[in-house]
Amino acid sequence: MQILIKNFGVNGLYVKAGGRLDLDSAVEYGTSIKDAIYDAQEDIKEVILDFSEVTFISSFGLKVILELYKELKASDGTLKLTKVPEQIQASFKMVGFDKFLTIE
Repeated sequence: MQILIKNFGVNGLYVKAGGRLDLDSAVEYGTSIKDAIYDAQEDIKEVILDFSEVTFISSFGLKVILELYKELKASDGTLKLTKVPEQIQASFKMVGFDKFLTIE
């Protein structure tokens, strides 16, 4: 899995990944994002996950997204998923993530 992480604005983090978000890659994905949040000079309050090049998400990938959401919410931050392919949106809807996440 390829992961690109960039800061935007004062308190934002943009993450773009490509490939499969499964058991093998989800740990690296989640760790990379959390490290970027903790290493930021300012408190990160908004994280945008670009899913335009993600081809598959497993239950373990969903778990990583849920953990990230909970950590951001605990610090009054927000998580937004953008450019999510229809088949992956269906996975988010099936487990109810569309009830509390912004998914575009």
